[in-house]
Amino acid sequence: MLWIALFIIGLLGLLAGLVPLVLHGISRTNFAAIAVGTVLLVAGAAGVVMKPSLSLGLAEIALLEPAHDEPLPEPSPAAQPVAQAPATEPTPPTVRVVEPVEAPTLSNKDESQLDPSLPDPVPVTTSVIPGTEPDPANNGGVPPVPAPSPTAASPAEEAAAALGLLLPEQPKDQAAFTKAVGTARTEFDTAEDIERESIQPQRAAAICKALPKPVVKGWVGKLQAMEADSGKRLTVTVALPDGTLVKTWNNAMSDMDDQTLVAADSPVAASFGKLKVGDAIRFSGTFFADEPDCYRSSRLSLMQSMMEPSFLFRFTAVEKL
Repeated sequence: MLWIALFIIGLLGLLAGLVPLVLHGISRTNFAAIAVGTVLLVAGAAGVVMKPSLSLGLAEIALLEPAHDEPLPEPSPAAQPVAQAPATEPTPPTVRVVEPVEAPTLSNKDESQLDPSLPDPVPVTTSVIPGTEPDPANNGGVPPVPAPSPTAASPAEEAAAALGLLLPEQPKDQAAFTKAVGTARTEFDTAEDIERESIQPQRAAAICKALPKPVVKGWVGKLQAMEADSGKRLTVTVALPDGTLVKTWNNAMSDMDDQTLVAADSPVAASFGKLKVGDAIRFSGTFFADEPDCYRSSRLSLMQSMMEPSFLFRFTAVEKL
């Protein structure tokens, strides 16, 4: 178990160094995490390979040990082959002449088109037990069929409808931003695979045109998630009216350079403390200029970036609508 634990810790350390390395480039923290993770990973793997379990080895030896051969039982006299009687001349079989039955004539129709041959109906006399007569006013005793109830909306549809109510509250630059993102999402969803890569730079150009500067004020959205880490810093996710997300990093290691996590003793944290998940809010803050999306996306794959857009954001003010 020790070697497996070292292997897992090393793998986690290696990933903790590689992910920030890919996102932000090399740094001393990334290099140290990769080095420590590699050492633990190699030590754990070597321990697992070179120190196998003794009980496993004993079990394999027991499986390889041949079983004792047991003597086969002698055949019983009943099992001895019975001597066949001398062959006699076969008796000729009795031949019976069967009159041919005229086969029914079938048409070219399939089974569902043939006329069924049913016997004549037999009349049956029924008696009515007193007190069980059908009520003429109740359609012969048949209970009425209840009218179908309207289908309830799913939670996702209810959330989308609640976000749609915020569309008129958007300032001009936010409306242009969400329009650029939504148009690109539709084009990407209907485009062929070979055409999809060209839609991302087109969206980036449209976003930069709609929002030339990364600083925004008075945008509206719904507080979708809010949690505190071990240092009581808040990780925040806000959904815009079109479903696009603006969010902070979710860990301090990835946030070392961007400082998006909301500090516990800041005025912004005090404002968030008055809110709860699901509240409609008005907020201000800053995006991060970056390629290839004009502003830094928190998605790693092209499919997620285009179909489930999410952008890194530093909140500077927030209030409940």
